[in-house]
Amino acid sequence: MTKISKSVQPERSPPYEPVALYYVDSDCVEYVKEDTFCIYERIDGFLTLIFDETKINLIGFKLKGFKCVFDKFVKPLLELNDMQFVDLVPVLEFAFTQVGNHMFSVGDEERRQAYKAARKLAANDNVRLYGAELKVAA
Repeated sequence: MTKISKSVQPERSPPYEPVALYYVDSDCVEYVKEDTFCIYERIDGFLTLIFDETKINLIGFKLKGFKCVFDKFVKPLLELNDMQFVDLVPVLEFAFTQVGNHMFSVGDEERRQAYKAARKLAANDNVRLYGAELKVAA
């Protein structure tokens, strides 16, 4: 007769905490505020919006080529040292006003709205990326 052992209860995962993460290999920052199925919609070479499964609710964004934009423009502009955080709202604003205006056609309202939506999400959720994380990751 085979003896059946008591089932082992799996450890519970800690609750999901949304944070902005920098990925070295792809040089991007990604923020997703919910632990759910995601749909990615690429807006341009810098911004990708992340929606929930309904594709109605914006739950995050991805910023590609982030280190270059951060080091060349944002860090000197905001006079940040390597240990300070960067609020992602100014990064999105900078990308839209400085870089984006050169890329966008006059009638590209859809792209403008995408940047506004990402900026609003970053501001409402107070999304920040810490400089030390960026330095270590890079």
